Amino acid sequence: MTRLTLPFICECLLFFVPLNIYVIGNDLAHGVQWALFRYQQSYLGNSLILIHKDLLYVADGILRGSSAYSTILWITGAVLLVAAVIALGIAAVRRTTCLVRPAGILTVTCGVLFFAAMIVEYGPTLANSHGSSIPVGVPLILVTGFWLVAGDFDAGEGSTGVEGVDEGETGDSTE
Repeated sequence: MTRLTLPFICECLLFFVPLNIYVIGNDLAHGVQWALFRYQQSYLGNSLILIHKDLLYVADGILRGSSAYSTILWITGAVLLVAAVIALGIAAVRRTTCLVRPAGILTVTCGVLFFAAMIVEYGPTLANSHGSSIPVGVPLILVTGFWLVAGDFDAGEGSTGVEGVDEGETGDSTE
């Protein structure tokens, strides 16, 4: 396992972390939201709403106002999270660290966008007459992003970064 496999795996696992637990109105509906979909229970039944459906709801005018703005922010964050995973996948395959920091910046940005989407929908206290929200997974996204930005994912200590050549072996025969 290379040093870039762990960041890639951690980034992929972010898609399985519930990011938001919410209540709409006075218990009209309850739901859990992941990056690419949400599960919602209401008096109309249970629903699995994929992100492309949310985009269609905004485009068709079903969602308006703060709900539409919130959905647009969420979709933008989801797209950035997918882009960060793709960048880390490319970095892991090519065994180069040049894409790790940009992927971290994308991850932090999508965490901020997810949180901003909740603030737009429910206000700065994350609770209003429309409902309430608990950002359970967003801090994990931010921590992962900052870890990618600040982490040292270059070749480990005792290595020059060139395969088969340790610091003690320089290729010189000047002994």
